[in-house]
Amino acid sequence: MITIRHTHVDGTLVEGTRKGDGAWEILKPIGFHYFPSIRAIGIRHSRDRVADRWKINRGAEKLREAGFEVAVEIDDEHRDRATVLADQADRLEDRRHALENKAERHAGRAASAYGRAHEIADGIPMGQPILIGHHSERRARKDREKIDRAMQTGAQESDLAHETARRANAVGSAAAHSARPRVTARRIKKAETELRGIQRSLDGYERVFRDYKGDPYYIETHQPVTGQQREQLLARKAQLEDQLAYDKQQVAAAVEEGVLVEYGKHNVHVGDRVWAWGYNGLAMRVNTVTVRLDFRDHWQPKVPFTDVLKVECPHADDGPVVAATSSRPVAKREKVAVAPIVDQEAMAALKSKVAAVNTTASAHLDVFVTPPELAVRLAAQAGVRAGVTVLEPSAGTGNIARAAAACGGLVDCVEFHPGMAGQLADAGLARAVLAADFLTVDPGLEELRPDGYDAVIMNPPFRSGKDIAHVNHALRFVKPGGTLVAVMSAGVAHGTRTAAVAFRGMVEARAGRIEQLPAETFKASGTLVRALLVVIPG
Repeated sequence: MITIRHTHVDGTLVEGTRKGDGAWEILKPIGFHYFPSIRAIGIRHSRDRVADRWKINRGAEKLREAGFEVAVEIDDEHRDRATVLADQADRLEDRRHALENKAERHAGRAASAYGRAHEIADGIPMGQPILIGHHSERRARKDREKIDRAMQTGAQESDLAHETARRANAVGSAAAHSARPRVTARRIKKAETELRGIQRSLDGYERVFRDYKGDPYYIETHQPVTGQQREQLLARKAQLEDQLAYDKQQVAAAVEEGVLVEYGKHNVHVGDRVWAWGYNGLAMRVNTVTVRLDFRDHWQPKVPFTDVLKVECPHADDGPVVAATSSRPVAKREKVAVAPIVDQEAMAALKSKVAAVNTTASAHLDVFVTPPELAVRLAAQAGVRAGVTVLEPSAGTGNIARAAAACGGLVDCVEFHPGMAGQLADAGLARAVLAADFLTVDPGLEELRPDGYDAVIMNPPFRSGKDIAHVNHALRFVKPGGTLVAVMSAGVAHGTRTAAVAFRGMVEARAGRIEQLPAETFKASGTLVRALLVVIPG
């Protein structure tokens, strides 16, 4: 009795055969393989996979035709993903130890062969030639043959030792690569695609062929699969769903730890510089699952988001808007606790006093208007109330000034663009409006408050690290005991430039805090640029 048995633990193995009975010659052409380590016939790479019913049933059929009595046993109950990976790790470790021991054996044989050669050579006086016709000629020639064979054996064993050591070092590299978060994210996409295909086959579907006008001329109907094919697809579906659940947990953990950034339409925009496939190019079009990039030599491929390594946004040139992904784990940054802003009733009262004006501005002015809700939040964070002096650098359309004035603050504004500065002056929101580049304004200027401000609230330009420069300059305007609250680019939180690193150190030294704002914060301004809320005591 020959049994072809499949389980996810052992794979597909053939039991009940013996050498010379003819079963191997029948099964080999079908795709079965002989495993010397376990002295059994089976199907390669079948462990922890759905049974290949075609091969199994074809092999059983051929064996029965040859007169064998054959039984087929298939158990497609899959193991959970964590158990599979743990089992693979144990097997890889065993294989590594076996290869290391084998390398040591080859190295020992090489050393022994070299030792034999040197031992024979040491018995021959240095420079002693073979004495032709002398009684020692025969022995001398044999000694030289032994030395030559020993040296050849030593060289061969040494090469085998090096090759086996290389294989031992390579064991597990594929598994380590497969466990990387970015590779796991690609595997998730692939598994989801396979699942959709399986579901279509289970439910049945129609394929419509259309002519050049778009009119259908032929409909290909596929009925739901039945029988063994349906069983195989259902088993594969259950296995994929378990794998997906595990892989998604791993990706979520990697995102939480900062090891992986999930790219998509929410954080990749037209005009961003994107790194992928060893190149970098500008994003020409952002699709649902891909981004079209303009690489060198007018090469414009569609790149899946799972292949994107880094993105730099022109609104935050100090560093990438989203962190560059590394294949090595990075230290998890300590999260900053966020203090409550104000109670909901106070927030609602402030919002009712603030009206949104000019919610969009020209992109070439590097202006992203502060939404009214965020402006109210900034004023609350700064502790603005009646009688508090407030400075808004880079005031733009004045939403922050409106929020501060609604809280009773005494507001001064600085705005680079003369037209916007004129509108702010006409609105009567501020005591003084200065039309100037804020970075050139001296804290002792008479038009402002030479003694400083209780609060500085700002949404500075992000481009080329201007936000860091503006905030550092604005700190000179804050009174001792005052507060600076700013909206800044996301690159400030994880940028690697000297300015960003120094800025984070300064915030920590002043007992400030950095908080991530939602991705949709500036959606009304036509962008999903990521931003931070930074609070720094004066």
